[in-house]
Amino acid sequence: MAVALVKRDNTTLEAVRKAIEICGGFDSLKPGASVVLKPNMVMRGYRNQPPDGIVTPVETMESMITLLWEHGCKDITIADGGVIHPDLKLNTPSAFRWAGYNELSERLNVPLVDLNEGPFVTVELEYLPVKIARLIMEADFLIDMPVLKTHSQTTVSLGIKNLKGVLAYESKKDCHRHDLMRSIALLGKAIRVDLTVLDGTFGLQKGPTSDDCHRMDVFVAGRDILEVDIVGSRLLGYDPAEVDHLRLYAELTGRSLGLEGVEVIGEEIKNLAKPLEWFATWTRDLMALYDIKGVTIEPPDPTCCSGCGFGIFVAVSNFFQANTGRDFGNIAIVMGRQKITDPEVLKVVTLGKCACDTNSEHPHIVRIPGCPPGVKRMTEQLHDLAETMFSENIPSDS
Repeated sequence: MAVALVKRDNTTLEAVRKAIEICGGFDSLKPGASVVLKPNMVMRGYRNQPPDGIVTPVETMESMITLLWEHGCKDITIADGGVIHPDLKLNTPSAFRWAGYNELSERLNVPLVDLNEGPFVTVELEYLPVKIARLIMEADFLIDMPVLKTHSQTTVSLGIKNLKGVLAYESKKDCHRHDLMRSIALLGKAIRVDLTVLDGTFGLQKGPTSDDCHRMDVFVAGRDILEVDIVGSRLLGYDPAEVDHLRLYAELTGRSLGLEGVEVIGEEIKNLAKPLEWFATWTRDLMALYDIKGVTIEPPDPTCCSGCGFGIFVAVSNFFQANTGRDFGNIAIVMGRQKITDPEVLKVVTLGKCACDTNSEHPHIVRIPGCPPGVKRMTEQLHDLAETMFSENIPSDS
């Protein structure tokens, strides 16, 4: 199958049209078929942050709907399941509003569906039963519409990774608790995607929600999701063999990750590629910003789900800001299934159920449970910890 690589020179509509024509994206689509469009609608941004590079642009979605109408398809649904965090008011509807999808839905009369609400069907991913939105499994034609981004846990987030949004909220957590990379690969194998259109209006560095985006104006489209991800990885500067979930997907399906087996039509990858970093440094950056010393804290690894991760970012930011310039001696703040074994650590602050369970035997554990833990509770307990530690070191007047 051919993979289209198109540079946008004029309008988004014409770029998407060209990409679909090149790869034969609608060749198997019957007029009148029900079509589900799966964007990347991970979450709304913070404060006045623009959606650039984070979510599938509303302009690209409108272009796809226009082309489907021209093809004779009127039964179209936009569907995704975004991050849920009650304290931060994060959910799929808030992400749709932030990205401009509500106005699009009303103007074009195309429904928006929050896949977190179900209904679901249960699918066995080898060792792990997961719930997948029934709408996705029963669509006549499924179009996956990710964005071109690196990702702090999975290196890249492209077509296959974008499918994680179709899982029920608890199933998303289960993937992190077990083996995230294999779960993503197995999910890609379990779901039939008829067309993948990768929006590279921007390339996002250190995603999934960074504000570090780079204008690229490229589109990748193909009927083979792995081939699209191979091209997308190369555009971001990564050998797909070094991306764990892509390597595992290739092993599970008996496929190659080499470019020699991919027919790329249109532009040349080398002329459009822009290497972008994937590894998150926000913990180190916050410590430097607020001159914090004596704290060990690593960014969330693949065992930390989004529900925990985004709340932890806010709570830790509040904590560091309130303790600017302080030296905590030797404490550790952990999340997900990160484990601290050093008995000399003065305090091991465990944020969330997974961290609490993993470090339950450490003699100096400070538990802040929850799945996810509340932002207010984390902030207050971290504040209490600081007050206790520093009051103990204040000499008396005598």
